[in-house]
Amino acid sequence: MMPLAWHRLVPFHMLISAHRDGRIIAGAMTYFGIETVAGSSSRGGSLALRTMLKRLKGGSCVGITPDGPRGPAMTASVGIVNIARLAGVPIVPLTYATSRRRVLATWDRFHLALPFGRGVYLWGEPIEIAPDLDEPELEQARRLVEARMVEMVREADRCVGHKETPSMIAADTGGPARPIAGD
Repeated sequence: MMPLAWHRLVPFHMLISAHRDGRIIAGAMTYFGIETVAGSSSRGGSLALRTMLKRLKGGSCVGITPDGPRGPAMTASVGIVNIARLAGVPIVPLTYATSRRRVLATWDRFHLALPFGRGVYLWGEPIEIAPDLDEPELEQARRLVEARMVEMVREADRCVGHKETPSMIAADTGGPARPIAGD
């Protein structure tokens, strides 16, 4: 669903896992005109980082799933903050929800949008990241990104008529976010 939120005003690149499942997703992104950067913390990470920084410094945008390739769900990784810090760009949170969906029993509770439903995209205010953050400040920025994303996911779900799920509550309180199979 995220490719449909992009208006193609600026070139857009999506960070996708270099693993087999990531290649499937990369094919779908290409269909929507979005280029991909292959890599993750466990495979191709340094090349992906260099590529993302080059794209960001060149004026493009890069989409990153904030909870990383392995989660836990709805827990932002410090990687997104570090990339924004190194590139000197803000983080713009974006989320969506659909009224008709199948929530898969995966660690990230992947939403598969179903036909004939309503949908909503929410864009958050840009989060500026200072270039000279120390470790505690990096963690504070990571928590801010996480809190904004959790708040936006809750709001998007409310907009299309879904109730709060246990994983949302756990993520907000710092507890473990467990995948659930449905709403």
